[in-house]
Amino acid sequence: MEENENFIPESAPLTEDAPKLIMPNQEYASFPLSRNYWSQFGLLFGLIGGGLIVGSIISIVIIKLMIPHAHLFDLEKAIMLPENTTAMKVVQLVSTFVMFFVPAYIFSSIVYKKPFEHLGFNLKITWQQLGLVILIAWAALLVGAALGDLNEKIPIPAHWRAKFQKAEDEYQQQVVAIATMHNIKEYLVGLFVIALMPAFVEETFFRGTLQQLFIRWFRNPWVGIIVTSILFSAIHFSYFGFLTRAMLGVVLGLLFYYGKSIWLNILAHFLNNAVAVTALYMGALNGKQPKDALEDHFPIWLSLAGTAFLVYLLINYKKISEAFLAKNETLFTSDNTL
Repeated sequence: MEENENFIPESAPLTEDAPKLIMPNQEYASFPLSRNYWSQFGLLFGLIGGGLIVGSIISIVIIKLMIPHAHLFDLEKAIMLPENTTAMKVVQLVSTFVMFFVPAYIFSSIVYKKPFEHLGFNLKITWQQLGLVILIAWAALLVGAALGDLNEKIPIPAHWRAKFQKAEDEYQQQVVAIATMHNIKEYLVGLFVIALMPAFVEETFFRGTLQQLFIRWFRNPWVGIIVTSILFSAIHFSYFGFLTRAMLGVVLGLLFYYGKSIWLNILAHFLNNAVAVTALYMGALNGKQPKDALEDHFPIWLSLAGTAFLVYLLINYKKISEAFLAKNETLFTSDNTL
């Protein structure tokens, strides 16, 4: 296999003389859906809608069971109270699993014969990949901080900024309510609820399912990765964090496109979330306000250096991943679907 020195996914047609490493050539379980991407997208969209409805119903039931005195129309306020943080954590765990993982798994089960293989649940990874993913996650934090500052400086109408700021404050209040930590036990629970579980379900849905669908549909890896990243960022409903999350989505998209293992994505995503959880915990121990603890400003020169380092790491990740997968002869195909 000829190695491309650039880590950017190629979109040119394949040739027999230059085989290309692409997404696994899965066997379809449902023939009518095999190449009908509109139908696949419709199915996935319907499953997401069902997940939202079922997740909301289950959340209401959980809140009523754990906070029986709360009025039906005041559940949102009741769950935000400090004494009800346990209920909020349970709701967070169950709702995210139902809304993201369940639709992804059902979709893959209907469309593909091997759903877990399609989602990328394999341990075909190397220690070199693991080391690079850890470094990539840290470098992405430096780049994300600069993009966050840039996002805030983008000129927008004052009334829009006020609305976005209100939504941002409400989002941070929810995070802080879930991330209330006073001891190491609560810190570990916070890591599981806020860092690990979201990484697991979101990567399964966005990279394992949605990105693969878009790449095959658009026949262009970059388009599939970028569209998925935009949706990944938008789903968090945070304007001031949009560019940061979109960048993170692109990085995660490249990790999955070349590594083909969702576990590498889950690790990178978990590390990114874990930094925020750790900052909140350390801030609480030092008497800092949650908002101050989440501030992550770096000198511009450090962010620029982090950007260069990130690109360098991704290039090496691509080389190592392709060489490893080629050696194991698992993902070669002459299918020209990309």
